[in-house]
Amino acid sequence: MKLLTLPLILVSGFSLAEEPQIISDVVQLQGPYSASIDQVQKSVVNMYVPDGGVAVLDITGQDRFVSYTKNTTALSLEIKSSGKTVTIKSSVDDGKTNTLAVETLCGRSVSINIVGLSSKVTPDTIKPKLLISAPSC
Repeated sequence: MKLLTLPLILVSGFSLAEEPQIISDVVQLQGPYSASIDQVQKSVVNMYVPDGGVAVLDITGQDRFVSYTKNTTALSLEIKSSGKTVTIKSSVDDGKTNTLAVETLCGRSVSINIVGLSSKVTPDTIKPKLLISAPSC
């Protein structure tokens, strides 16, 4: 695996009390971003979500989300729009991380760490959204 140095890790124009820790081989998401299915499959996606906030995964192209796996009650997932959207409601405590996996019809998987932030960080500041392009199976 290699560190993705694409626009995924650019500063998104806001400041937090603490900068998120940068971990090699991980895609850091703090705002709305786009990536190919190949990029997210080669890495782990970290999404920073305030307590009570919602993260969103969208997929374009011929693929769609069909299932997910989680091992915590701190995350509530729903697949919507005929498999084109996954919403992840988080109650992960500030500084804690919970993991999940989302699988697609074409047999692809996306590994996600939901990193909890204080509820004092408003959704106007953090926008955990990822658009994944998957043009074909």
